Amino acid sequence: MGRRVAAVLLALLLAGCTRVVTDARPQAESPVAPITAGQAADLLSEHVQKGSDGNLFATVEPEECAALAREVDPPFIFSATPAAHDGGHWNATGGAAPSIEEMVGVYRTDFDAKAAVEEVTRTLGACHTAELVVTALEGEVIHAHLQPAPDSGSPHIALWSFTAEQWACDNAFVAAHNAAIEITACARTNGYDVLSLAKEALMRIDTLANRTA
Repeated sequence: MGRRVAAVLLALLLAGCTRVVTDARPQAESPVAPITAGQAADLLSEHVQKGSDGNLFATVEPEECAALAREVDPPFIFSATPAAHDGGHWNATGGAAPSIEEMVGVYRTDFDAKAAVEEVTRTLGACHTAELVVTALEGEVIHAHLQPAPDSGSPHIALWSFTAEQWACDNAFVAAHNAAIEITACARTNGYDVLSLAKEALMRIDTLANRTA
């Protein structure tokens, strides 16, 4: 019995001294393609006004629903780490004349565009009854509620809207190839045709991807 115990103790001791050799060679990162990091700004629309900044929504509570309204470091763009990102502001004309923000991200080839759109859909489902407490960069605080999400008719586009006493925002998220674009159009009332902006954004992604593929 004593020999058996000694053998077990020796085996445990040797196991504790065993060195695990791992492959320390760096793993190559996937490339940023077909759209390159340097083309991030090309994903913005021609409407973007140079040198013009909007009163961006900076914080949103509850945190788990923040992606539906936050425009500073927008979570739907940054949940998958972009290799490059950009953004722009412009004001529409006529009708409700909303203030529009565009936010774009370019990713590596392993970016899953379908999963990115599905993330938006899941968040909408989880937050459909939540009150969004939104604070803008200039300090304005609004209390917003989500409206029923319309069907975009495209697996590359998710749409949603929220309404507050001061602002009403129509939103779109577009993802395809290795790029994503988020658009928010805010005015006093809902109803701006953000789907048309989303379709134009998808065309910009496809055009750049096909040009460099």
